[in-house]
Amino acid sequence: MARGTSLGSLAKRERPAASWPTARRLLGYFGPYRGALALAVGWIVVSAVNQAVAPAVTGWIVDTAVGARASGTGPGALAVPALALLASAMVGWYSQRAQILTLGTLGQQALFDLRGHVFAAVQRLSLSALERVGSGDLMSRLINDVETVNSFLSQQFRRLVASSLGVLATLVGMLLLEPRLALATLTVLPVSIGVSRLFGSVARRAFGRRQETIGEVSSSLTEQLAGIRVAQAFARTERDRAGFAERNAMNRDANIAAATVSSAFSPVLAVITAMATALVAGYGGWLAAGGVVSVGVVVAFFAYARSFLSGVNQLASLYADTQAALAGGERVFSLMDTPAEVAEAGDAKDPGRITGRITFDAVSFRYAEGPLVLHDVSLEIEPGETVAVVGPTGAGKSTLVSLVARFYDPVSGRVLADGHDVRDLALHGYRRNLGAVLQDPFLFSGTIGENIAYGRLDATGDEVAGAAARAQALDFIERLPLGMDTPVGERGAALSGGQRQLVAIARAILTDPTVLILDEATASVDTRTERAIQEALRELMRGRTSIVIAHRLSTVREADRIIVLERGRLTEQGTYEKLRDAGGLFSRLHAAQFGDA
Repeated sequence: MARGTSLGSLAKRERPAASWPTARRLLGYFGPYRGALALAVGWIVVSAVNQAVAPAVTGWIVDTAVGARASGTGPGALAVPALALLASAMVGWYSQRAQILTLGTLGQQALFDLRGHVFAAVQRLSLSALERVGSGDLMSRLINDVETVNSFLSQQFRRLVASSLGVLATLVGMLLLEPRLALATLTVLPVSIGVSRLFGSVARRAFGRRQETIGEVSSSLTEQLAGIRVAQAFARTERDRAGFAERNAMNRDANIAAATVSSAFSPVLAVITAMATALVAGYGGWLAAGGVVSVGVVVAFFAYARSFLSGVNQLASLYADTQAALAGGERVFSLMDTPAEVAEAGDAKDPGRITGRITFDAVSFRYAEGPLVLHDVSLEIEPGETVAVVGPTGAGKSTLVSLVARFYDPVSGRVLADGHDVRDLALHGYRRNLGAVLQDPFLFSGTIGENIAYGRLDATGDEVAGAAARAQALDFIERLPLGMDTPVGERGAALSGGQRQLVAIARAILTDPTVLILDEATASVDTRTERAIQEALRELMRGRTSIVIAHRLSTVREADRIIVLERGRLTEQGTYEKLRDAGGLFSRLHAAQFGDA
């Protein structure tokens, strides 16, 4: 199996990575929409320039009013600066609306692309990777963490750019109007930057831990809901509740810690703002009293100082929110970057319709870093042959068929289809040749008809009904009020175990596979239904390569060949009668089930 970072490491606590690579990768989702992004930034620039002009216009009005009072002229002198201030307000309103609408739409499009990439990444993950992480943590990354990224793409990015350009434009306006007062205002800037940097490092860890504990709570919830019957049957509900309470408390403490960090920051910013305002008031008043600057300039600088420090404080506040988004982004990207352990070769070829010859060439396999589950297994299955795989629990039966389906790759040796290593074949093209009916059938939310047609979306209604009839499922389906349109519920909960199995068999029949995998396919039905299904399966397996995992030896009597696995080794193979009388493991299993002498 391929090595590298696996999902197993995702369940562990992650150290916060550098902010910029994650931010740059998130912003890369705006790349395909450069035109819309340029338009949005253009409106932000207009808004920033207007923000810098408005205080100067206010100062102009004050100086004009003072001059008009001194000269005895009427209020008509205020008409032009008043109209300029009104125009500035209108431009500010429209540019704000335009940038919010444009970047909000752009952010949702980027989020749409990101969600698609995340889902595709999960789809390509191998079963071994998915088995090493809790489903709750996986769902937390797909929902909670993606939602924090949504806030960044849809809101925080716009506010960050708008505040940054607004601060820059305001600074330019202050320097042009009165450099001395501008420098006085800027004296508090190093303090603000230092506090923000200190806060950022603490906030990143706090918000990262918060996201991790959300994943742990989600994982616990998912597991407990899935196993609620077992918990009740074994009277474990009280203890499970205590375990959940512990994880819930960890999440509560992490949220309180993150909130504590955030709440401590705002008062510090308020103190810094008060310091700057006091400097402008004192120094500006002194300059105005000496006739160095006009009263209007001082008034304008009060507006400039408020606007400038408000922008700086908003940037600092956004820094905290951005840390939470980047912590979520890191968790999402760590999921997306998990390498596919079952990867498709760059020159993989579509095999088309295979004949069904399956070969195991000295195959050995282990899960993760555990012991070998299969040891040097060599086996050739001819096209159209029915091969039954038997052996005690843990012998490697399910692993064998999982390698045929290429859910995993062997650690040594090869699995061949029609003489081609399955690792050299396109996964989708190869798996189109396979059909499977498992002991615990999985049905998707939807109707019975949709589940039967799951592997062949182009199937007609008659073809779906025909597959159901061959699977002995049509009778019970037609007795339902909605027939094929009957909803099956989540995981098929609206149907009995036997009915779910019949629908799963019909689904396999409809795909018309070359290679059929049956994992104790009749285990969930009663004896009468089993006989009917065995007849349907006998017809289905005719002319196909069939691999049947069986625990009840009565179901493999008609197999062309039986292979016996013991502790991961192929120890026997032959017909039912031959193995029954050979005195090996199969004979002992047979005696245990049928009471042979």
